Amino acid sequence: MDEVTQAYRTKAAGLAGMLGTVVSPRDPGRSVVEPWAETVSGRILDVGAGTGRWTGHLAALGYDVEGLEPVDQFVELARRAHPAVPFRHGSLADLVGSAERWSGILAWYSLIHLDPDQLPPALATLRSVLDDDGSLLLSFFSGPRFEAFQHPATTAYRWPITAMARALESAGYEVTDQQQHPRHPHAAITARTRPSSS
Repeated sequence: MDEVTQAYRTKAAGLAGMLGTVVSPRDPGRSVVEPWAETVSGRILDVGAGTGRWTGHLAALGYDVEGLEPVDQFVELARRAHPAVPFRHGSLADLVGSAERWSGILAWYSLIHLDPDQLPPALATLRSVLDDDGSLLLSFFSGPRFEAFQHPATTAYRWPITAMARALESAGYEVTDQQQHPRHPHAAITARTRPSSS
C-alpha cells in the first residue's frame, strides 16, 4: 500500500479537486450509504476517508463517525472542511492488532487497489475491528471478470460481484445485500460479521 499512498500523495491536488469535500445532493451513493448507516447502532469508521466527504456527511446526519486516511494532504483538507469530525492520519495496517472496535465500517472505493493476494488480509483486518454483528459496506469497481485498469491515481481492479462476495464470506462475513449498477462498473456489498467461532 505504500506505493498506492505515494501515488495519491503525488496527485493529491488534482484528485481532491475531482472528489470535493462534500457529498452532492444528487450523489447516487447516498441511496446506498444513508440506508446502511441507519442500520448501524454504534461508532462508524470510514476507512480510506479521502477528502472526508462521506465522513463529514454522516457526521452531519448525526452519526458517531471518524475517518482513517493515509494521505496527509487529504487528512489536512478533511480536517479543514469538517473541523468537528475526527480524522486519523493512518492506514489499514494501523488497524492490525487494534483493541478498538466499531459497529460499522465504510470502505467506499477504498480497497480498489488491492490485488487478489492483498484483499483477503485486508478484509480480515476490517473483520477484526468490527463488533460482533457489526456491518461493513464495501463499494468497488465491478466487471464480468477480474481485471486491472488504470485509475486516475494508480492501478485499480474490477471484480465480479460474486467473487467479491466469496472473498467476504471467506474472511468471516455474511453477505446481506448486493447492488450492482446495470450500466456502469460500480457495485456495493453489505456484510455482517459472523461469530469468530463459526
